[in-house]
Amino acid sequence: MTKLLTVLIVTFFAFSFLGGCKKEPPKAPPKPAKVEKAEVKEQVQEAPKPEEQGYVYESKGRRDPFVPLIEVKKGKEKKLRGTGLESYDIADFKLIATAWDKNQYYALLLAPDKKAYTVRVGTTLGLHMGKVKKISQDRVTIQETAKNYKGELKPREIILKLRKEEGE
Repeated sequence: MTKLLTVLIVTFFAFSFLGGCKKEPPKAPPKPAKVEKAEVKEQVQEAPKPEEQGYVYESKGRRDPFVPLIEVKKGKEKKLRGTGLESYDIADFKLIATAWDKNQYYALLLAPDKKAYTVRVGTTLGLHMGKVKKISQDRVTIQETAKNYKGELKPREIILKLRKEEGE
């Protein structure tokens, strides 16, 4: 590009000096600006037009079409540990038997899935993470913290009694 422009300028000056010697009107040399415009036109013609490219998706201000419309919110999931004690409400358990040794009491609870679990003081059970506070010969006292109708956390005490008529 620069070589062509230099050649054109040199030829322009050469013709202007030679043309001044003769009385003939000088011929107009080609203008370099026209050459540049022609090259720009060629470059513009090389670039494909938007109609030739096809559809182009512009995501500005639009949602992602690959994201589902309905989002599943992950709330607090019930964590099932090795035992099924935290899977059921405390009121669903039945006290089957109690036993004791020199140190402490044990209780045998029947879950709704018909599995029996042995618990002792401090065992966690129920949906609201209740703790066994006391076990006696005929009852188990469990304390849990649950929300009341106002949304306040209140401790509540649940007593599971041993029913002698079930064992007979």
